[in-house]
Amino acid sequence: MNIRFIALLIALIALPTLAQTVDKYPSGKNITTQATERAALLQTLNRGSSVISNSQEYQILPGVRAAEIIAHEQPQQALSRMGGGKLIETKGTFVIFSAAEQSQASVTSVNGTSYPTALNPRTGGIGIVPGTLSVKLRNTTSAAAIASDHGLAVVRVFAHLQTAFYRVKPGQDVVAVAAALTADARVASVEVEVVEHMNVPH
Repeated sequence: MNIRFIALLIALIALPTLAQTVDKYPSGKNITTQATERAALLQTLNRGSSVISNSQEYQILPGVRAAEIIAHEQPQQALSRMGGGKLIETKGTFVIFSAAEQSQASVTSVNGTSYPTALNPRTGGIGIVPGTLSVKLRNTTSAAAIASDHGLAVVRVFAHLQTAFYRVKPGQDVVAVAAALTADARVASVEVEVVEHMNVPH
């Protein structure tokens, strides 16, 4: 009798989880079908320049952008605010979408901030490129001068790590900036920040 009661209790607890699963896929498509469709979509996307982030190579996706969902906004409303496009996925509080036009890898601020994206060829994940660069310097005393010469904002300098973090300004192509920094004799190495994984707020 106790075993039947416990089994019934487990079934009742599992019902909300099952309901959430159904809500997540309202079209009735299962996870395998969605994964297959996503993989097919990724094959159609144009690939741009390669960048390095956390020692991992990413490929810029010129036709894919990311925009933050503002309070009480649905993903489709965020897309409309950004001028339309096809929703690829949501990532944390961001929508990842295919834009109507190819664009450079720059942060833009038209009807809300829009960010470039990059593909991780190893995982198939799409990351957001917020416009921050991690730059290993030969001497951190040159951090401010480098920012001035390349039109960047200094985020923070860690002298003990010989590293400075810079942020590109709206309209600057992060890939072009990274290339210019790499060619700068005062710079040892450059990595472009790519945020591939995000915690979803509850």
